[in-house]
Amino acid sequence: MAKVYIKTYGCQMNERDSEQVAQMLLDRGHVITTHEADADVVLLNTCSVRDLAEQKALGKMGMLGALSRKRPVVYGFLGCMAQSRGASLFKEVPHLDLVVGTQKFHRVADYVDELWERKLHARFDDLRFTIVDVDEEHGSQNAIRDHLTAAQPVSAFVSIMQGCNMHCTFCIVPYTRGAERSRPIAEIVEEVRRLVDQGVREVTLLGQIVNLYGRHEFPKLENKGPFVQLLEAVHEVEGLQRLRFTSPHPVGFRKDLLAAFGYLPKLVEHIHLPLQSGSNPILKAMHRTYTAEKYLSLVDEIRSATPRMAITTDIIVGFPGETDEDYGRTRALVEQVGF
Repeated sequence: MAKVYIKTYGCQMNERDSEQVAQMLLDRGHVITTHEADADVVLLNTCSVRDLAEQKALGKMGMLGALSRKRPVVYGFLGCMAQSRGASLFKEVPHLDLVVGTQKFHRVADYVDELWERKLHARFDDLRFTIVDVDEEHGSQNAIRDHLTAAQPVSAFVSIMQGCNMHCTFCIVPYTRGAERSRPIAEIVEEVRRLVDQGVREVTLLGQIVNLYGRHEFPKLENKGPFVQLLEAVHEVEGLQRLRFTSPHPVGFRKDLLAAFGYLPKLVEHIHLPLQSGSNPILKAMHRTYTAEKYLSLVDEIRSATPRMAITTDIIVGFPGETDEDYGRTRALVEQVGF
C-alpha cells in the first residue's frame, strides 16, 4: 500500500480524469493523500493549453524530487503534457519514473503497482526502470466512468466523449486528446444513475466540443441529433435535479438543442459559448469556421428561444496578427452581446 499524491492542472476534463485515476488506485488498496510531503507516489496530471501550465508542472515535479532523498518515491506525469512530450520528459526530469498519455488513464494503477514494487525492492546497482505509454487505444473514452464519492456530494462531472476534430489553430487538444470518440448513451445514463444513488443532484456533461457528441457514431432519431438524445435520456434519471454541459462549439448549436431548453426543465439555463474573437479575419486565422455575424445570430436565436438564458464566453486577446481594429471589433461585440 502506497500513499499517493495527485495534483491536477488545467480543465474540468483533467479533474475528471484525475478522479478516475484516484478511484482505481483506491480500489488497489492505496491511499490518496493531500499532503505531498507524505507521498510515496507523486502523480501530476498536466495541461498543455498554455506554456505556463507546463512550466508549473515541471517546476513542481522538480521541487518534489527532494522527497526521494528520504525514501523510495514514484514520480509520474499524466495527461496532455505527457502525451505531447512523451519520453523527452525523462531528460528534463531525471527522477521521473512514469509518463502516461491521455488515452491510458485506466492503465495508471497497473503502472504504479509495478513501479512501486520495484522501488521497494530495488538494489543500489539496479538499472533505472521507467514506463512511458502515450499510444492510442481504441475504446479509451469508455474507461473514464468511476467517481470518488465525497462526504456530501452535490455535483459531479461526467465525461461523455474524448478528443476533438476541429483543429483551431491556437489549440493543442486534437494532438493531445486525439480524434473525437463518444461513449454510448446507455453507459452514460447508467453512470448518472449511480451518481444520483450516491446523492449527486447536479451533473455536468463534459466534452471538448460537447454539443457535437456522437456525430460520427450515432444516427439522428426523430430529427434529433445524438447530443439531444443524450440530454433527454439523462434528464429521465429519477432524482437528478439539474443538468449542465460544457464546452460547446458555436457550429454545433442546432435547432434541436435550442428547442431542448424549452421542454427539459432540469437543463440549466446557462450556456458557455466560446467566442474567441469578434473580428472575422482573426476568426478565420483561428479556423473557428464561423463569423462574428453568425455568432450574433446564434445568440439572438438562443435568447429568442430562452429569454432568461445566461451566456458566458472565452476570448483570446493578442492572437498573432491581431490589430487594434480587430481588438476593437471584439470589444464592440462583447458589449453588444452583454455576456
